[in-house]
Amino acid sequence: MTKLIMNNQLHIDQRTHQTHRKLITALQANFKAQKSFNELTVKQLCLDAHVGRATFYRHHQDIEDIIVIEYLIALQQLGQALNDLTTPSYATIAGAIVTTIRTHLDLPLLVTWAQCRERVIPLEVGFAQQLLTSLAIHPKQRHFMATYLGNCLHQLAWQLATTQPTLSRIETYRLFIQLIPNVLQAPTIPTD
Repeated sequence: MTKLIMNNQLHIDQRTHQTHRKLITALQANFKAQKSFNELTVKQLCLDAHVGRATFYRHHQDIEDIIVIEYLIALQQLGQALNDLTTPSYATIAGAIVTTIRTHLDLPLLVTWAQCRERVIPLEVGFAQQLLTSLAIHPKQRHFMATYLGNCLHQLAWQLATTQPTLSRIETYRLFIQLIPNVLQAPTIPTD
């Protein structure tokens, strides 16, 4: 298989990244304190994060944007991990995806808390579309498959985040290969 080329267009300067880290940390603290997302205000979040409201609004339109940006960062990290694969295969791609999901288990929980699934699923679908394009999957099926895979990966991440005790990496990997199809291998399809 040829080397994967995942496009990583997200560029965050150091100051913006530091501000984002403060905001996501404050948001996670509110989540862990079981505060209602709907009662959380930009003013309170900015106070918790030690970030000015003007700075917040320079980079975000609402609190959900913090979660969306964190998803973009996670997907960029996954894209870089896929780009770094010397011999991409279903096994190595699955390993990179599992590692990324396990590293960011808080994200699907934050999405559920903020009720912003409709804003992150398109990111996951878009990433799956880019991966399928890089793998030269047939264009007629690409959008359908990307939508399916994006939704499956989101659901898998959510279930892993809510399963206690937390599954090991190898248990997660085994589940992944049982649940997520190997789109690299053409199945044998019976003819009528």
